[in-house]
Amino acid sequence: MAPQSALLTILAAALTLSASAELHRGVWFWNSTTLPGGGGASPHGSGVVVGDGTKEDETISFFTTHAVKRVYGSYQNRPMTEPSVIGAWNAKLDAAGIMSQVLIDFNDVDDPAEVADMLVKVTNRLINFNTAMGVDDAAKFDALHMDFEPQGLPVWSGASAAVKRVLLDDLADTYAAVRAHLDGAGFTAMPMFADIPFWFDKLPVDGGSIGWVDAADRDAWFAGIGVSLDGVSVMTFSKDTAPAVETATLYERTGSFPGTARMAIQPKCGVGYLWPTILHFNSVINDLEAVHAPVNSTDVENYGLWRWSIAETSPSVGDPISVTIGLSDVTPWPGTGGGDGPILVFNGLAGYIYTVKHGTGLGQSQWTDVAQVRTRSDHEGEILNVPVKAKG
Repeated sequence: MAPQSALLTILAAALTLSASAELHRGVWFWNSTTLPGGGGASPHGSGVVVGDGTKEDETISFFTTHAVKRVYGSYQNRPMTEPSVIGAWNAKLDAAGIMSQVLIDFNDVDDPAEVADMLVKVTNRLINFNTAMGVDDAAKFDALHMDFEPQGLPVWSGASAAVKRVLLDDLADTYAAVRAHLDGAGFTAMPMFADIPFWFDKLPVDGGSIGWVDAADRDAWFAGIGVSLDGVSVMTFSKDTAPAVETATLYERTGSFPGTARMAIQPKCGVGYLWPTILHFNSVINDLEAVHAPVNSTDVENYGLWRWSIAETSPSVGDPISVTIGLSDVTPWPGTGGGDGPILVFNGLAGYIYTVKHGTGLGQSQWTDVAQVRTRSDHEGEILNVPVKAKG
């Protein structure tokens, strides 16, 4: 135990928890991911994994263990050049109960020639591929996932609010063009999903950078893209608490967009990053899912970063438990009418129950149980917060 908690001890015991059946996570599975801090290329990109049976099985085991039900896979031209490999991978995902969405990224929504080229990719990587799979539905892609980001265009930087508003109309038109392209090829039942940043909905009066005329103009745009899209993943990669993510995605989840809105967070953990450890990330995603899963569930960007953060920042069994004391005089404990003691904050490893005990001296033989708390998953640790009464 750390010296600052001399009269409180924490005991841990292993337990088995059932996996949460209602979780419905998604994950971006890019062809390659450059790791932070000069770490090179991730060994968990689709270009490395897909086609290697052992790596595929290990990846799917990770997905099922961590409640992933949707994979947004970028495979470049491999649906054209290696259709049997991609088809076999899709079939493995299908057997594991995981939806396979082909991921296409694109920025140039303001250029008709570039839009036409992008539609060719949709033809080759989805329409022609699925058609070639014939009656083998398990080998086909289940949906199209679009990472179309006009905010990545050079013209966006320094553009006026009015210009950005026009670019969002171009984005909406591009979604509609893709929908019409699929429908024209007979893929009328093919779902379409897209990624958008959380700040698209922010009005100028609230400090937003998009030149919405008013709330009605904003609402009409979101209702309009809902004609083309079945759902959006709302990217909140700068938000580091569950309340902040909920606030950032509130409009998409409850406003004029008629489809589903999923909350996307990025698991970049470590010194200088959004969360210190993967346990902090897990706490946020668990808090979100406790309220919003499965409909407005969570997406993780991306698989390579997720695996990297786990490897780099996960504590191990046997590590000393470090406890931070937080005073509770600002926020009363829920349901107690007010707090009169500290809040213990410490790492909770996956699959353990922790008992906090109180005593008046380190040498005594009897300790009084103060609280018990456990991690919410038998596969993922998290940061635990235990309010305790001040005694002695």
